[in-house]
Amino acid sequence: MPRTISVSTVLFDGYSMELAIEEIARAGATHVEPAFIRGYVDFDEGMFTGTNAARLRATAETAGLGIKAVSAHLDLSGPDAVEALSRRIGFAAGLGASFLITNAGPMTKRAGIRKAIDDVLPRLEQAGIALALENPGHGEGDLLGNVRSGAGFIREIGSPHVCLNHDAGNVFTYSREATQPAQDIAAAVDAVGHAHLKDIVGSDTGWSFCALGEGSIDYRDYWAMLPAGLPVSIEMPLRLERPLRRDPQRRNSRVDIPTVRDVLQRSLRFVNSLEAAKSSAL
Repeated sequence: MPRTISVSTVLFDGYSMELAIEEIARAGATHVEPAFIRGYVDFDEGMFTGTNAARLRATAETAGLGIKAVSAHLDLSGPDAVEALSRRIGFAAGLGASFLITNAGPMTKRAGIRKAIDDVLPRLEQAGIALALENPGHGEGDLLGNVRSGAGFIREIGSPHVCLNHDAGNVFTYSREATQPAQDIAAAVDAVGHAHLKDIVGSDTGWSFCALGEGSIDYRDYWAMLPAGLPVSIEMPLRLERPLRRDPQRRNSRVDIPTVRDVLQRSLRFVNSLEAAKSSAL
């Protein structure tokens, strides 16, 4: 099965979704991943309606792009988690997506997170969507701090509609550079249904995001670990910075389009080269 390679709209923070879709198609990508992530982009809960989903899907289709996944993060331990998740499931279904990606929440709220997921499982099954839980890139004490702990949670649920979204860059930063993503995913690759790709450069002033293959993430070893056909998304939040390796901060100004285009093209070439090398080796 060919691997679906999407491009997340986080790269175009500060620009319209329509422009992001147009630029992603222009770069030669085949799929777009609409992103609604607090701290990364501006959006409100009123976005998640059937009408908006239909409009966004039509815009992508007109540009020749498919939608495999949508990122719409929230804390699943919150009091309104079931309501918010239900809105997102309906929205993802309207987009024709197969994956709805979100964070989970703190380990201390494990029972509440599990209850929220159990409550929406019938909706996921009816919609034919997998809830893909993502490991975080900062903080501590998260339920999904690494693949091993996350996989245990996924197996406990025991549903094909709940899996992990393995964020390769987040593995590196959450571990404070101690763990490469290939090491992490090796612990439980069977629990992973989707992956996010980002890269990061470290310096004396902190971390900054960069084109894939040009930072500290070892993607060649990681690609060797990825099952053939596992869908991935290129996710590059260039507008964010990590001063002194602290939590992400959003710059006041958006990244100019020529820079965005250049980073996207370099990243696509890199990922396509990894995939071509893997395919020829099979």
